[in-house]
Amino acid sequence: MKITLPPKKGTPNTNPEIEFDQLVVIGANGSGKTRFGSHIEEKYLKNVHRISAQKSLSFPAEVSPKSRERATNEFLYGYHYDNNTNAQQQLNVKKSHRWGSKISTFLLNDYDKLLVLLHTEEYEESLSFKEGRTTKPTTKLDIVQRIWETVLPHRKLLKKAGVIETYPTGQVGNNYNATEMSDGERVIFYLVGEVVCAPENSIIIIDEPEMHIHKSLVKNLFDLIENERQDCSFIYLTHDIDFAFSRQNAIKVWAKSYEGSNVWDYELLEDESPIPEQLYLEILGSRKPVIFLEGDDSSIDYELYEQVYFDHTLKPLGSCEKVIHSVKSFNEQNGFHHIESFGIIDRDRRIQDDVVRLNSKSIWVLDVAESENLLLLEEIVKSVAKHMGKDLNDVFNQVKDNLIQFFNSQLESQILLHFKETLRKKFIEASNFNERTISNVIPEIDAYYSGIDKQQIFDDIKTEFENIVNSKDYNGVLRVFNLKNALIPNSKVCELTDVKNKSGYLKLVITLLKRKDAESHLIATAIDDKIIKNATQQRV
Repeated sequence: MKITLPPKKGTPNTNPEIEFDQLVVIGANGSGKTRFGSHIEEKYLKNVHRISAQKSLSFPAEVSPKSRERATNEFLYGYHYDNNTNAQQQLNVKKSHRWGSKISTFLLNDYDKLLVLLHTEEYEESLSFKEGRTTKPTTKLDIVQRIWETVLPHRKLLKKAGVIETYPTGQVGNNYNATEMSDGERVIFYLVGEVVCAPENSIIIIDEPEMHIHKSLVKNLFDLIENERQDCSFIYLTHDIDFAFSRQNAIKVWAKSYEGSNVWDYELLEDESPIPEQLYLEILGSRKPVIFLEGDDSSIDYELYEQVYFDHTLKPLGSCEKVIHSVKSFNEQNGFHHIESFGIIDRDRRIQDDVVRLNSKSIWVLDVAESENLLLLEEIVKSVAKHMGKDLNDVFNQVKDNLIQFFNSQLESQILLHFKETLRKKFIEASNFNERTISNVIPEIDAYYSGIDKQQIFDDIKTEFENIVNSKDYNGVLRVFNLKNALIPNSKVCELTDVKNKSGYLKLVITLLKRKDAESHLIATAIDDKIIKNATQQRV
């Protein structure tokens, strides 16, 4: 189906034209999605069947069939017009009766008309079969029943004259009138019926298709609906990211706002976006600056940063490489979405040159070896000790001594780990050769390798680490000591503060941060200060 989209802010006189089978308009509440859909309906009124988000789900206890023509007209137009009415008059009837002359805001109340049409068609088709005029038919009500029972396999429908009943699967005899169905059961029946009864080759617009339906059912339901009506094109208006993502082959439109005078601020999302579509839509929907993180939403850094950077959208991506790639990709499209993007990654034995380079690309670097080390910051240890009624200076001094002693016991292995990482990076640099023929490349690489002073690299790391121990540089230990799940137990911070274990310690820190008082501000500031954001900041 080919249509012209509504007027767009900035270019109101050159409306985009698109060809589509499925179109998803996604935006926050109040962004003008419903008006967007009703504008398309008004423009293509003869070919559109729109299902409003504002609708009555009152299932009629029983209905009586009418002539098929009357039942069809009342369902599509809200009124049975005169046979002599011309096409324009028919459309006016639709506006005034189906939509009460309020095409964007009227409460749609057509469940009874849908049931009348379904029962009328069922009755006529059955009569035609009985009279021998047709073969055994598959009626629209049969189709509704099949899809409804496929989506809800724990329930069955029972069709009677003018009445629909339902019962739990396998419990024939426990049937009850469909008026007693749940909201989800009734809306699924309604949506399937509306789509099945829409005219051939229609544009079907569904506003808030996910309403009242459990997330686990939505994808299957609309896959079945679309498959049943392959002659039709579908437009969905939604604020639900998961639903938008479930329509994988649909064109996506991000509705930002309605500007008035039938003009919208919206963008078509490009298929070739290097950022995963679901992630992209979620960030756009929040409209806040985004910080991409390593790990997942159960990791320590996410739980801490969620309280520190509450005015940002936080998105854990798993690996450091994904964070760097996503920040780069998102910021390259800043002219489209105008949303700032940053990343936070662990220090992971990075040298200062690496930190400076990453900062220049909006990647912030944690100035402790790993996120768990943040829990041992002096300000956090003292805040926990104070909350638990302990002498905060005594507790911190013991934690400091314990950690420095533990670092000293691991000194040789830590030096070798940093030495190994530094060499790995040097070897990677060797692959960035300038020559263009293998006969010249190999000598260039050999010269680079031979120029690496391995002993000097080792000695420099050893000197730095020994100085940290000798000077009792607690912050230095947190910056370079990388030994997962070992620092907190060996610091004895839980025992010293009477907290049960590391998990309880983390929960207490989160609780203190959530208070949003002077103490939480102190903790949040301490964490923020351990994140290097500016390439001009030189840390030692």
